[in-house]
Amino acid sequence: MLHQSPLSSRNYAAALPYLGRKFHAVAIDTPGFGGSDPLPREWDVADYATFVWDCADRLGAARMHLFGRATGAVFAVEAAKSRPDAVERLILHGMPLYTDEERAQRMAAFAPPYDVTDDGGHLAWIWDRIHDEYPWIGAGLATHFTADFLAAGRDFATAYRSIWRHDLRTSLAQGVLPPTLLLGGGKDRISFMHERVVAFLPKAQSVLLPDATDFVAEQDPKRFSEILLDFAT
Repeated sequence: MLHQSPLSSRNYAAALPYLGRKFHAVAIDTPGFGGSDPLPREWDVADYATFVWDCADRLGAARMHLFGRATGAVFAVEAAKSRPDAVERLILHGMPLYTDEERAQRMAAFAPPYDVTDDGGHLAWIWDRIHDEYPWIGAGLATHFTADFLAAGRDFATAYRSIWRHDLRTSLAQGVLPPTLLLGGGKDRISFMHERVVAFLPKAQSVLLPDATDFVAEQDPKRFSEILLDFAT
């Protein structure tokens, strides 16, 4: 299970017990995020995809189901394409299928580094950014997200930049994906992209939860897990 950036595997802590009833479910921290070490250089999507298989090999997982959310969904696609025989099912939650113009706009201005200040002003900056992106968010989730932002460091957009540099549309048009589920939420911050991906991947199955936010795995882990288990079994 691959999380969105700049968060961590903690996103799936509540869902793992449900998924673990049928599978050995593992959520990993994207390198440079969560509890992982900082990267010595900026990675591309291919590097993150290779890391997925590094983890699988260490776990002895010759075959697996692969889940990705947002940035993690892009990494999951590229990982699945690189070893198509090793992925039984692919689940993409909130797949960020940008246009070229949107990618350029994001690269230019979306996630600048923040300055760490003696008065703690950077904490307020992170808190305000989280609330600007998710106006509905409660204090508990916002506190977790703030911790993840801090763990990622002041330049928290390294994984973002990898997918903005990556031509996902061309990549999706090449090669073959395993059986794929597209999971979307009507209250997801990138809900507008769900129909784009459905149209781009007409062979994939689609589930849209009208009332779900980006964080249905945390807010309703049982419902979230049932959807994954239904597709994977």
